Amino acid sequence: MGALRRSTVVLSFLFQAILTLTSAALVQARVVPNNAGDLLPDNLIVLLPLALLALQSAGQIIVSRILGYGEVTSVVLTSAYCDLLFDQKVLTAPLRENVKRNRRVASMVMMLTGAIAGGFLTRDDNIASALWIAGVIKVLIAITWMFWKGKEGSVRLE
Repeated sequence: MGALRRSTVVLSFLFQAILTLTSAALVQARVVPNNAGDLLPDNLIVLLPLALLALQSAGQIIVSRILGYGEVTSVVLTSAYCDLLFDQKVLTAPLRENVKRNRRVASMVMMLTGAIAGGFLTRDDNIASALWIAGVIKVLIAITWMFWKGKEGSVRLE
């Protein structure tokens, strides 16, 4: 389909949303019980939503790489920490001159904010609400991509 085609990016985010929303539905319907971690290794159904979420995370990483934002980690903070520490101009370059550093720091702040929000949403040991919200956000991102005005040479409008 072409990596930088608008339809490819939209379909990718819709697929990620479907995987996330399916995980939410499995938890909401109690196909996967709240005490799922205690059931391993006897009941492997607990691995189904984990596998779906892992697949959507991989899709999220691939899209960030395809769009040319490899410095923005959207799943794991370890690589962002490492890249930030090895940035020779991390403390010396002005804000406008080190865009990659700024993106890394912003992604770290957003990941921390998301983790805190997720912690509040799962206080009652039910992760379904956090998964529903994440899935809806992915759908909204896909819709946004449909109307995004791309720059010349970036995502094509086809």
